[in-house]
Amino acid sequence: MARPPRRQIIQMGGFPAVKTGAPSPYADLYYWVMEMSWPWFVALVSASFVAINLVFGSIYALLPGAIGTMEPGSVIDGFFFSVDTLGTVGYGVMAPVTRLGHAIAAVEILIGLFFSATITGLIFARFARPRESLIFSDVAVIGRYLGRRALMVRVASKRSRPLAEVTAQLSWLETIHQSDGRTFRRLTELPLVRSQNPMLGLAWTLVHLLDDDSPVLAALDTPADRFMLTLSVGGIDTLLASQSLGGKRYGREDVRIDHEFVDVISDENGVTHLDLRRLHDTVASVPAGAALLEVDEALIV
Repeated sequence: MARPPRRQIIQMGGFPAVKTGAPSPYADLYYWVMEMSWPWFVALVSASFVAINLVFGSIYALLPGAIGTMEPGSVIDGFFFSVDTLGTVGYGVMAPVTRLGHAIAAVEILIGLFFSATITGLIFARFARPRESLIFSDVAVIGRYLGRRALMVRVASKRSRPLAEVTAQLSWLETIHQSDGRTFRRLTELPLVRSQNPMLGLAWTLVHLLDDDSPVLAALDTPADRFMLTLSVGGIDTLLASQSLGGKRYGREDVRIDHEFVDVISDENGVTHLDLRRLHDTVASVPAGAALLEVDEALIV
């Protein structure tokens, strides 16, 4: 009986996606181990440690007299001698007394060196991998920007040190209906008023100006087509000197039309304050013709 094709869940920022027929995770062990959560990683390392010592402990138990002062046939004694050997502790209570015992212990020490080096490298890599240090607004808004209609999303840094050389890219999932009846989708980049920020320490509002015939507006009004915005932001962490990346996706239900983001930046006694609790808050747009007070948060970092 043929095995069913493997299904792989893809993290799409709130949009479920599944790959069918994906290769086994064991084909790329390093990525598989890096991807797993810390509890599963600790469990895997612990299970591997116990398994190695059980194997060698059983071998020592099957060789009476190979290990001095070890009770003949005792898997428990063999296990703990193996632990001492694998960790190169060598308490001196038990030691190999035959050439075969020394040979097996030498093989285990070699395996222990590889095991320790591999786990140490994996732990370092897991701690050193880039971490997301950005918070994205839960919603996107279509409101007014400098007298024009615009699509806006907001991002803020959640760390105490700013990000340098920050770049942003906003795209939308465009659905193309061909004359032969076929349909395909592609991510189309939406030009931003400002796509680069030399230093991001507080908040940044990303703005895409909309024309009256904008295909984004047309897609929002076409429920039959799937609507998705995707935002990616990257910069250099000025403390760790490493790349920091983040992304967010928005569906049709996440776009608020004729709304504005509320102010999250204020000055109190000469000190600039950022209220992350209000990062996702919006209000209805001021009616056309009314006086607008517009603040470009991108200039405040």
